[in-house]
Amino acid sequence: MGDDTRSFLACVRSLGRRGVQVHAAPYSLDAPALQSRYIHQVHLLPYYLDGGAKWLEAMQTLLATERFDMVLPCEERSLLPLFAHQADLPAGTVLAIPDAQALDVFFDKVNTRQLAQRCQVAIPDGMLWQAGSSVAQLQAAIGFPMVAKHRQSYNLSQLYVRTQVRILDTPEALAQWLRQQQPEPDTVYFEKVVEGIGIGVSVLCHQGQVLQAFEHHRANELAGSSYYRKSMPLDAARVDAVTRMVAAIGYTGLAMFEFKLNTHTGQWVLLEVNARPWGSLPLPMAWGVDFPYRLYQLLCQQQATPPVPYPPGRFNRNLIGDIWQMRVQVAQLKKQPATLAKVTLRWLAGFVRLLTLREKHDMLVADDPRPAWAEAKQFVSQRFSAGAEAMALLRNRATPTSLCARRPQTILFVCQGNICRSPYAENKARQIFDKAGLNIQVDSAGMLPRNHRPSPALALDAARLAGVDLRPHLSKCVDAELVANADLVVIFDDINYAHFKQRHPDQLGKLVFLSSFTGQAAGLAYLEDPDGHNLGVFQKVYASVDDCLVHLAKQLAPC
Repeated sequence: MGDDTRSFLACVRSLGRRGVQVHAAPYSLDAPALQSRYIHQVHLLPYYLDGGAKWLEAMQTLLATERFDMVLPCEERSLLPLFAHQADLPAGTVLAIPDAQALDVFFDKVNTRQLAQRCQVAIPDGMLWQAGSSVAQLQAAIGFPMVAKHRQSYNLSQLYVRTQVRILDTPEALAQWLRQQQPEPDTVYFEKVVEGIGIGVSVLCHQGQVLQAFEHHRANELAGSSYYRKSMPLDAARVDAVTRMVAAIGYTGLAMFEFKLNTHTGQWVLLEVNARPWGSLPLPMAWGVDFPYRLYQLLCQQQATPPVPYPPGRFNRNLIGDIWQMRVQVAQLKKQPATLAKVTLRWLAGFVRLLTLREKHDMLVADDPRPAWAEAKQFVSQRFSAGAEAMALLRNRATPTSLCARRPQTILFVCQGNICRSPYAENKARQIFDKAGLNIQVDSAGMLPRNHRPSPALALDAARLAGVDLRPHLSKCVDAELVANADLVVIFDDINYAHFKQRHPDQLGKLVFLSSFTGQAAGLAYLEDPDGHNLGVFQKVYASVDDCLVHLAKQLAPC
């Protein structure tokens, strides 16, 4: 379950190469990873919303029909619903998820710190934000710079909203962050920034015993992440720390323990734990440590496989991501030419390792090249011809003849969040269509997987001034049923087009841009999202919506 080009694709290739038939449940149907030759079939599940009833029904049906041996979630958005509803799923399917204790410890950063302390594993100085906490207390306890982290990266109630890590350098920056976030007590903690390089110790465990360990160090690291990594010999002290922690909770499964190493002092601390497939997984796989398949052997075949050696000093690169990080570094160092030259030469020199057979790529592999080509094509398209398809659709205006040929009886207005543009268009269209005597059903929804959000205050004000009451409106997410029941899907900008294409590529023929129904002979443009702007912007966008709807009604009248 997933669709990213690192953890997900690594798991697909691992199992597929061993002859296991692999099915995929992605979020985006145009994800490059889905081009893998090892994916037998793709299933698009509904988003997990409103308690997950639709998701659960689809998952139950899928598992009962396909009778999978194992379900492997590659990130939290899939893992958390599986954990919450495991008792409701058909018996006999192995869910590759942590047990309740491991989920509580490894998916809550504060609980991870507490377990580390009990196991005498070093962690950075930190402080949990509680009722009565102050900026002065944080500064005295930790000092600057510090890192602000939410306890959980994801939670089931807002599954598709990832919490962000923020580095704060001054008391003023901290105070501003607290005003903006207004964190609830015990939900955020602050941690001292530790200088050094990022290290990962990846493990396969069975009932608290480490069956296999692999250590990697980050190269070309920037802002706590890296798309270029190298294998390193296991450090006995770090492996011992990991062993104590997994033994304390009797852990079974995969995990990657993230450390920070000060190369000057040799001291290291534990930062967090990823108890599911992780981003650097292609590295150990490329050099002989096949974690996903060995997890399959453990959970499905009850085989606790012995450890295998691996060569140190071997590299793996995610080329697109690494190029992006290098571009960021170039921008940051453009006023430091000497440092920039040194960094650039070191980066270029790294590619020599391809010739010495000490480097491999995450994506481009001999037996499964299509995901890499798809990723490269998508990368080029997004940067050099972004929105070309959407603009072509916008310019290809619908005529009265073409509209009548479809005989639209239901129109669905779709924007991103269904809180500003599409709900206004739905309500205004109902007024205009009724006045024109058109018997057309209208509805609206958003591409973002978030339900029950009200329209912002400025949207309410601008709509009221235009004769529309948005106060009763609450957002809803587009799903397959809404799209299937619509004769016409009206969108507003290229972002809507791109997201619709990811989830409903077979329904693109229903799409039209609202701004293609304009009285202007030229100057076609998207109706951009006014959210975050002032009242005047909202009024301007809503006036444009009104104009387009009037012309749409005129074209529909002959039908």
